Amino acid sequence: MSPKTFSNVRRLILACACLWGCSGEIGSPGGATAEPPGGGGGGNTGAGGGGIGSTTTPTDPGRVTMHRLNRAEYNNTVRDLIGTTTRPADTFTADNRGAGFDNIADLLSLAPVQLQLYEDAAEALSDEAMSTQRARIVKCDLSTGDACIRSTISAFGKQAWRRPLTDDEVTRFASLVTMATSGGDTADNGMKLAIQGLLLAPDFLFRVELDPDPASLTPHPLNNYEIASRISYFLWSSMPDDQLFAAADAGQLHDPAMLRAQVTRMLKDGKASALVDNFAGQWLYTRIIQDAAPDPTLFPMFDADLRTAMQQETELLFKDVVFAGTPTDQLITSNFTYLNDRLAQHYGLPAVGSKDMKKITLTTDQRGGFLGHGTILTSTSHTSRTSPVNRGKWVMNDLLCTDVPPPPGNVNTMLPATPPGATLRQQLEMHKEKACATCHVLMDPIGFGFENYDAVGAWRTTDNGLPVDSSGNYVDGKPFQGIHQLGSMIVGDAHFPACVASKVYTYALGRPPETAPTSLDSVVMANLAAGLKNGGFQFGTLLQDLVVSDTFLKRRGEPVAMGGSQ
Repeated sequence: MSPKTFSNVRRLILACACLWGCSGEIGSPGGATAEPPGGGGGGNTGAGGGGIGSTTTPTDPGRVTMHRLNRAEYNNTVRDLIGTTTRPADTFTADNRGAGFDNIADLLSLAPVQLQLYEDAAEALSDEAMSTQRARIVKCDLSTGDACIRSTISAFGKQAWRRPLTDDEVTRFASLVTMATSGGDTADNGMKLAIQGLLLAPDFLFRVELDPDPASLTPHPLNNYEIASRISYFLWSSMPDDQLFAAADAGQLHDPAMLRAQVTRMLKDGKASALVDNFAGQWLYTRIIQDAAPDPTLFPMFDADLRTAMQQETELLFKDVVFAGTPTDQLITSNFTYLNDRLAQHYGLPAVGSKDMKKITLTTDQRGGFLGHGTILTSTSHTSRTSPVNRGKWVMNDLLCTDVPPPPGNVNTMLPATPPGATLRQQLEMHKEKACATCHVLMDPIGFGFENYDAVGAWRTTDNGLPVDSSGNYVDGKPFQGIHQLGSMIVGDAHFPACVASKVYTYALGRPPETAPTSLDSVVMANLAAGLKNGGFQFGTLLQDLVVSDTFLKRRGEPVAMGGSQ
């Protein structure tokens, strides 16, 4: 193909990719006025009558800003779509985090520099698709003409865009192949351009959910393909598979029994490890441990092998909860853990006789549940010392969902070096700014319960040469001693199942729960928490209950702000 022809084709690719959305509407509410073809749903048949705000009865299922694929989702999607083992999104700009996660739709903006990275990735992926992965994409002889070209684009496009393409869309991308062959190039090279265009389209880069009327507050059901994407990106951080697509084709994804069955099936698939990597990785800090940097002079024993073993310990416990039916409260109160010789030595426990992680029943009260895991203890410490403040705040924020605001901007939060003859606890109790006392009186007494663990999670009985005091007071004022009594108080607190439900809910929907009187979030959240507690803390049941809820299966539009745009 001549340089001039290639340049024209490249411009057409970008034009096809940006037929909608390139005028500044990408990532904004609403975005389009027609529902994509197929799948059922649509129509104003959902809960609610005269619109949100006309009654205090909760009817609002909420809305999610058009959800750009984050880096993990992009990598997993092209893996399952093309079969690539590359991870192109690792070079993309970092995703913003909010509400504890990096898949919050409102924060997944699109910077101009990202467009070039997308273009580079799409070009490399289209080359791989038509070379090493050609057989999985092309099922006929492209040189035979339009029928084969259209069927190939239709099949690949449905997978890439997570819904069937319209005839006009197929025609647009088929014209790229025709333009290439008319210029003397091969049909394969033309198909590369079509694939590149499909991968640059907003329909690929975003999880598109359309409202019949983008400005209407009347709830409506998602169509079957939108539900398939919600489930697959929730459980797998990736695109739907053939079975989900088949259920969507048959219009079956509004059936609660089918949805529950799909969750059960999908949790047995290896792709469900995304829940461990991306949900637990952020909630339980197994990602953060990779960035922890304890002072090497003070903690020379902290090395790469120890870091990895700590991460695996927490991941394996969470896998038991998700995939083996271990009750969720055992995350905190389990009498077992996973150790190898390196981690056992660090914890001061007997060797397990293996470099690999083994499930061990604990015979000491020094460990038990992830409150005693090195991941949490190291990630909530400073580089040179423990932080009862951080540890207490983590319990309140991430296990009880009790929001602790940041300190006032004019307050000095730095502590001087601990003087001789004083523990860190004593210093904190003396050095407490009046402006911060309201929060510290809740955080610190919880964090003190972790003081038998140093800044890298090793057991200790002294601090600065003095005996450690690991007594504390729970948020209700009741005293406890160490993490075992603290853990019992946490799992017995009604805030704990509600918080677990809230964390899963936020991750699943890509938005935190809303508190407006008309929002269904509070109703669904209460039901999820009650189901979790009364159902024996089964995590799989929580996932099933969530995907059959009205807030997971419905959405609404968003009025255009005065003088603003959708």
